[in-house]
Amino acid sequence: MATIEPEATFTNKAIPSKQLPDYRLESLEHVSKRLLSKILAGLGVFLIIMIIVAAVLYTRDWFAVRYIIFGLLGILLLMGLISTYHYFAQKNYGFVVREKDILFQKGVLVMRTTIIPFNRVQHVSTTQSLFDKYFKLKNVKIFTAGGQGSDIKIPGLTPEKALHIKEWIAHKIVEEEVDE
Repeated sequence: MATIEPEATFTNKAIPSKQLPDYRLESLEHVSKRLLSKILAGLGVFLIIMIIVAAVLYTRDWFAVRYIIFGLLGILLLMGLISTYHYFAQKNYGFVVREKDILFQKGVLVMRTTIIPFNRVQHVSTTQSLFDKYFKLKNVKIFTAGGQGSDIKIPGLTPEKALHIKEWIAHKIVEEEVDE
């Protein structure tokens, strides 16, 4: 029986941490400030719906006035907390498209940075909800082979920027497939 000799020896040398590149040196591009306006408008619509529900409950005598008032105050408090969260979260949304990958950062108390190499990207698309359309915003969604945890959604981009990013990444995906 003949033995097959390996042609090359596998190596996987450690790289000292001082020699690792620092991704934070990249200047992140932030999302549009209209994103916060869109979120606040959505919360405003929700508040209007809750006021209508409270008015119906009041006119039907299904709940006492104090329960309706406490419910509306609770909703106002919750909406204030959500608004505050999104105010700080939007300031931390940032992305940068690089030669071989895309970096996206988000978070308020805990910052999350996701870097996706283009050779892992399966599909890229843009989405636009009713509120996005009104505020002239689009979202870019990047889907990877790794599943749900490694996908990216960049919200609050201008339609021109979203289309430009989508086309550039789609071009890089095709380029990567041709190189393989």
